[in-house]
Amino acid sequence: MLNARSGDLDETSGRIGLRDRLWANTLLSSVKGRIVVGFSLVTILLVAVVASAAWQARTHQSELSALENHSRIASLLQTAEANASVTGLLLQRYVVSGEESLIEEIQENGDAATASMNEALTEGDVSGLEEVYAAGTLLIQNVARTTQLRLTGNIAEAEVLIEEIAPVFRDFRLKLAVLADEELAQVATLREQAISTARLTVLLLIASGVIGVGLVVVGGLLLARSIIKPLDALEDTARRASAGDLSARAPTSGPDEFAHLGGVLNDMMDAVEQKTEKLRHANEELQNRHRQLTDARSQAATDPLTGLGNHRSFHKRLQEHVAAAGQSGSSLGMILLDLDNFKDVNDSRGHQAGDQVLRDVAKVLEGVAEKKNCYRYGGDELAILLPGADRSTAAEFGTRVRAAVEDMPVDGGLGVTASVGVAVFPESGTTAKEIVYRADMAMYNAKATGKNRVNVWGSSLDEHLGGIAPRRDDNGRRHADIVASLTSALRAKDPQTKDHAERCSWYTGELAAELGLSDVEVSVLRVASLLHDIGKIVVPDDILLKPGPLSAAEMKRMRRHPADGANTLSNVPTAADAVPVIRHHHERFDGTGYPQGLSGEDIPIGARILLVADAFDAMTEDRPYRKAMPVAAAIEELKRFRGTQFDPTVVDAFFAVLKRTGRYPAETADADTATAPSSATT
Repeated sequence: MLNARSGDLDETSGRIGLRDRLWANTLLSSVKGRIVVGFSLVTILLVAVVASAAWQARTHQSELSALENHSRIASLLQTAEANASVTGLLLQRYVVSGEESLIEEIQENGDAATASMNEALTEGDVSGLEEVYAAGTLLIQNVARTTQLRLTGNIAEAEVLIEEIAPVFRDFRLKLAVLADEELAQVATLREQAISTARLTVLLLIASGVIGVGLVVVGGLLLARSIIKPLDALEDTARRASAGDLSARAPTSGPDEFAHLGGVLNDMMDAVEQKTEKLRHANEELQNRHRQLTDARSQAATDPLTGLGNHRSFHKRLQEHVAAAGQSGSSLGMILLDLDNFKDVNDSRGHQAGDQVLRDVAKVLEGVAEKKNCYRYGGDELAILLPGADRSTAAEFGTRVRAAVEDMPVDGGLGVTASVGVAVFPESGTTAKEIVYRADMAMYNAKATGKNRVNVWGSSLDEHLGGIAPRRDDNGRRHADIVASLTSALRAKDPQTKDHAERCSWYTGELAAELGLSDVEVSVLRVASLLHDIGKIVVPDDILLKPGPLSAAEMKRMRRHPADGANTLSNVPTAADAVPVIRHHHERFDGTGYPQGLSGEDIPIGARILLVADAFDAMTEDRPYRKAMPVAAAIEELKRFRGTQFDPTVVDAFFAVLKRTGRYPAETADADTATAPSSATT
């Protein structure tokens, strides 16, 4: 029985399998069946392609969205960097000028930078941005502290604080720039992915068109009438899109499948067109930001009146040229010119006319040398750097500059002239500071000996003495040679004297100009500054170079050096005008100084000026018995003894000089710490 049942099951299974094969054969053998099967297969394939295209479209939209997000974040980071840069520049300008109208701009730019970083944090997860944001928040706080210090009159503290946060500012901006570059790199990557996705979508759409054409051929003429037209439209749209025509749109009429495909393609094209437009606007915004940042950097190094490089860029380029010349063994010429009687132009014709004169002189300089080598050093002083120029070439340039300024036509008044000083590296000095100082001394020499002339710094002491004439005494000795011999002996005894005297001479020259002294008075004061320690030549070495505090007897001997120096130079007629300044440069404003205990205005104005310069330089330079103190501490000492040891008017003028020029040419304030002495005496 079991065998019988098994036989029945086998027979039934065989009949079912035979029936299925017959149905399949019948379906495939008929035209209708083949059309149905073919249409079904083609439809399934078409749906798969359409689904892939739709998926690719959604992927493309997602990539474009991510691209827009990263582009937005990059723009915000660049905005934050630009605002931070402007905040730093405005803060420096405010600390220097004290112009309270800058406070609101500083706050606005600081807030804008913070807002941009906040928005960037909200827009997406940028690695490292939170750390930069924290640093930015601290910087904004320091900016507020610096602004408050300057607003309350604590200029020195504000300057110290801004020097401390300057490198943090640079690091902050660099980190923002790095983050922005990383975001832009992601934008570029996403853009390539989006383009690849779009191309794949177009290929899928073209494939769907080919499938549609095949369907028309297989389906016959009846189906062809309703399929060929939408397929041609889709193909045309795909071709236009692949050629870059983003306005191409597919029709949505006809069979549902093609209508749906046209709608998907149109949606995709709408999204691509919108995203492309946004990307175009974002790219324009990035370009504008880049131009603004470039303009801001250019403005930071350019004098707005003349268009030449400003004081800051001058010192930067000078340092670079000196370093390059030192490495290559070449030379560097520097020309410093000061317009003669420029104050008279402003007083008689107005500051607008004076500004026009400065602009005209700047054009003259550009006609003699390349614009990139011309600078406005400050006020009515301009400078030219001449890489590779030796002494004769630099002197020739100086002569051409002087002649060109003299011949320059001036509307509405008399012309102007210039006193020109020339110095050459390494002949005149081996550092940027020395080159500036020697050119400055040569220029003052030209001004003191008649103006409208060129003076080239040389190695003779005559130029150190600001133009003392080499007249002879009854014994036939040249007076300048007498002073040179004394000064050389002092330098051999105490090498620090040379640099100290030159710094004091520069400080007193700037102070005298700040106080409105005449050119002759400035020249006399600079000579006195160069020679004020000449009396130390007779001070024993064990006192002069003692590394520790002096005893009462030693101090008494040291205090005789002003009188000794004055007595020594009193027999030199060419230095006679400087003698009162040298004799009294240790008198105190309250009458407790030496050698005569003069007080107030009984002390020659030159001696009061020299006392401040001498004390400040002594405090900020190393001495055998102590280390130099920071500039801020020295300023506090001047404030502390203002009105007792120092003339208040001179102290205030000295602070104005420091604010305008810095410590001394081509050198910044010393950041080293040292213990401040109990008084500012030297």
